[in-house]
Amino acid sequence: MKNSPITRRDFVRTGVAASVTAAAPMVVSAKVKGANERIGVGFIGTGGRCRAHINIINKFSQQGLTQPVAVCDVYRPRLEAASKLTGGAKMYMEHEALLDNPDVDVVCIATPDRLHAPQTIDALNAGKDVYCEKPLTHWSQFELAKKIQETADRTKRLVQVGTQYMADDNYPEIIRLVRDGIIGKPMHVVCSYFRRGDWGERMHIPDPNAKPGPDLIWERFLGDAPKVPFTVSRFFQWRMYWDYAGGPATDLLVHVFSPVLCILELEFPDRVMNGGGTFQYNREVPDQCNIVADYPGGPSVVMLNSLSNHYPSDTVIRGTDGIIVWPMLGHAKGKQPGVRIVPFAKGKKEIRLPWKGFGDTSKLWANLLECVRTREQPKCPISMAVKVQAPLSMGILSHRENKVALFDKQRQSIVL
Repeated sequence: MKNSPITRRDFVRTGVAASVTAAAPMVVSAKVKGANERIGVGFIGTGGRCRAHINIINKFSQQGLTQPVAVCDVYRPRLEAASKLTGGAKMYMEHEALLDNPDVDVVCIATPDRLHAPQTIDALNAGKDVYCEKPLTHWSQFELAKKIQETADRTKRLVQVGTQYMADDNYPEIIRLVRDGIIGKPMHVVCSYFRRGDWGERMHIPDPNAKPGPDLIWERFLGDAPKVPFTVSRFFQWRMYWDYAGGPATDLLVHVFSPVLCILELEFPDRVMNGGGTFQYNREVPDQCNIVADYPGGPSVVMLNSLSNHYPSDTVIRGTDGIIVWPMLGHAKGKQPGVRIVPFAKGKKEIRLPWKGFGDTSKLWANLLECVRTREQPKCPISMAVKVQAPLSMGILSHRENKVALFDKQRQSIVL
């Protein structure tokens, strides 16, 4: 994903942070930072995705905005490489020790899906704000997703979920237009993410001879997953296994579905069905995924994925009186790069909104770091992330159990 630089002017709104913080009715930690103080960042899980986060924070550090102060990983070679990349951040192999570091204000969690929830909850309880990589939780942990929200509300800490498509600045305007009825009642949505190859899951194995010991803590990697013998594939290529990941639904479709839920202000679906399967590649999680989520009174949302062919398909929101369309990121060749809003009513003109940060991780970070100062909610807050997680978890459960997954709104729980 694109990571463009953010200037200090972009990040610090002169006088705004101080005035918003002073006016906020909530009681916040004494650690709330002023506009000229560096925000200390700690990193839990320092694999490939985390390196991108470290590079972003290093750029902000050069501008006097942040300071990478701590790194944590259960695999020492990766841990030492991350510390070197930060310029010498303190190293930990247990995340609880990192959370005890008073210099850490914000925690970046980029561990396998199964560890997101317990580590995020621990960080919130330790008084840290959190940038958690998508998905919010493992597909089997929807109840823990709700617990994250409860913990964030109780501790008054912030959670930004790292769904890069949510970085764009156009969404408030699109939400306003939808509320005003520009496309009528939204009835049907198709969103998709197509890719050729399973390289995203079949990650590189840097050391085929790696084994558990003082430099690789297998038990901490497993968390509450089934206690199975160590293999280098499970450890380095964890995205291929149901115990640690959910395949395309929670790895890829989360990106394209999140803007849809945001724009249409969806709550929880009535029912979710999922087709597809593991048809091409030798792995546990699917390489083809077709989720249908029906929301009360509409819309019906179709989420499509294939790892066999990268030919793109637009996201299309169909309303009774118009459509909203945007191309898949990275596949806008020959198309207007941005959002098209096409009302069908006579006399109403098409609206085009060029992208303003779509897919830009550094904008998500800048947004969170500003919110650390103002205590406002970030672009992809926990309240939204829980609603995104629900149909994705339901879709995976539907696939695995060969059943329609229902949502019990009274209990706020998934039912099969």
